[in-house]
Amino acid sequence: MKTQRVLVVDDNKDFADVFCDILRTNNYKADSCYSGEQALSLLSSDEYDVVFLDIRMPRMNGVETLKEIRKDNSEIMVVIMTGYSVDELVHKALEEKASEIIYKPFEIDKVLALLKNSSD
Repeated sequence: MKTQRVLVVDDNKDFADVFCDILRTNNYKADSCYSGEQALSLLSSDEYDVVFLDIRMPRMNGVETLKEIRKDNSEIMVVIMTGYSVDELVHKALEEKASEIIYKPFEIDKVLALLKNSSD
């Protein structure tokens, strides 16, 4: 079984880096970046299985980034992360075919289960 490649996109650098560290500890290949533009650049040059994408970021938000990702890759699993329970952006993300929505702060066990299920 190949190791899943995961990209974590969040403008909160500390959050993104710690999340990646946790994923690596659990045997995932994980990279972090801090903007939608950076994510699109990485996705155009590298292959990822799953993207964890913060919904609220400056310049290019998660929904705009998701829209761009879907233009080139309809199969990749994109998990939207948000700290807001009721949010117009969440509805838009679902319309743009987000794979999942997870709410911060989330339990890492649930995230790991989500990743495991996506690879089965």
